[in-house]
Amino acid sequence: MPRGKLSNESRLQIRVTRLQNSVRILQEKVSNLQRQNKVKDRKIEILEALLVNKEAQRKELLSYLYKPGKKDGPVKPKGKKPGSPAHHRPIPKEEDVSERHEYRLNKCPMCTHPVGDAVDTVVKWEEDIDLKPRPIIKKHTITRHWCGHCETYVKAKNIPDTSRIGINVMGYILYARYRLRLPLNKIQESLRDLYNFKISENEIVQKLKETQTLFGKDYEAITILIQEATKVYADETGWKMEGKSWWLWVFVTNRGVQYVIEDTRGKGVVQKALGDKKDRVIISDGYAAYQNLPGDKQQCWVHLLRKAKLHSLMLYEDLVVLYKKLLLELEKPIPERQSEKLLQDFDLLLKKEYSDIEVHLVKQRMQKHRPFLFTCLKYEGVLPENNTAERAIRLQVVMRKIFGSSRSLAGVQAHQVNSSVVETLRRQNPDASFFDVVLPLLQKRRSGL
Repeated sequence: MPRGKLSNESRLQIRVTRLQNSVRILQEKVSNLQRQNKVKDRKIEILEALLVNKEAQRKELLSYLYKPGKKDGPVKPKGKKPGSPAHHRPIPKEEDVSERHEYRLNKCPMCTHPVGDAVDTVVKWEEDIDLKPRPIIKKHTITRHWCGHCETYVKAKNIPDTSRIGINVMGYILYARYRLRLPLNKIQESLRDLYNFKISENEIVQKLKETQTLFGKDYEAITILIQEATKVYADETGWKMEGKSWWLWVFVTNRGVQYVIEDTRGKGVVQKALGDKKDRVIISDGYAAYQNLPGDKQQCWVHLLRKAKLHSLMLYEDLVVLYKKLLLELEKPIPERQSEKLLQDFDLLLKKEYSDIEVHLVKQRMQKHRPFLFTCLKYEGVLPENNTAERAIRLQVVMRKIFGSSRSLAGVQAHQVNSSVVETLRRQNPDASFFDVVLPLLQKRRSGL
């Protein structure tokens, strides 16, 4: 072989070496790409989980802001069932008739010939209201006299307690504020339109403060009623005072409703409102402020089902079945209720595997509230949900949307007292007229009784 020239074998060996180096470099690139793909796959999993969580948050927010859409499946027919009795307005009582009119004939309206006796009679009723009654204006003239024997000025003893604005107006202001939920300017407008009664917004505010003073003893009685109750439903919501975030609490029993407005959501508010009674049950949505209070606790099943429906439909369906079993057990006498069997079924659901990504969020709540979900089985009349308190607080939420909470500390105090007394009277007298209940109480308190 001439000098300086490589053999074919050497050339092939050099080529093989170069190809091996290229393969090694490509393998390193492939390894780096595989590592990058793993990192990106992990980031994609995290982003997908965040997306699912955000979607669940969006659905939860929509459930608070908007009504749910139409449900799939057969639609329940509207109206009453075929063959059901008709519903008519009840016929007024004879003693309630304020006007009587009779239309009789002596002569035929066509030929003026005398007619015979009536062959039948038709009675029609018309009910109406006085849209613009005249205001009641009372003038009290009080004379003073000099008694030479007693050497002092004297006046009559039977002088009634009078105020510039009467009891009926106060009653209407309470009705418009806490039942119709009207703002001050609408109360002023309605009094002018309906009764031709002129009043300023400041006078309305003063009347609300006056009723707070009159209802002071009643609010204290409601506080004691709540503290001594054997079962209390509790809830809280946001409230504004001079634009600052406060909290409105509600405590409900079978005989009373108490509203408390404070600048904190801490457990001290609940401790002060409920006291230290041990033989009672507190039904709540699971908020931590209620957990360390004396007495048994019952957590709301509706909140648990709502969370399960958002994060795991399969677990939600199983919980609905268990909840229906719980309702059936509550219909039985206490000694016959099978609480252990329901707890076993509940534990089986905790152990059961579900394919939903966020099912752990539901199971965490289930595990945390497990000791308090079946307390109702040990007591008579304790419900497994907190809807009783939520219905009571919904009235305040509507008022908050209409006139924007309170503007002063005095307004806060008047609102919590007046609302509590009005709702308690309504709860104790569900079939009575508002004015038949409130006006006698106002009159009694103004008389000092």
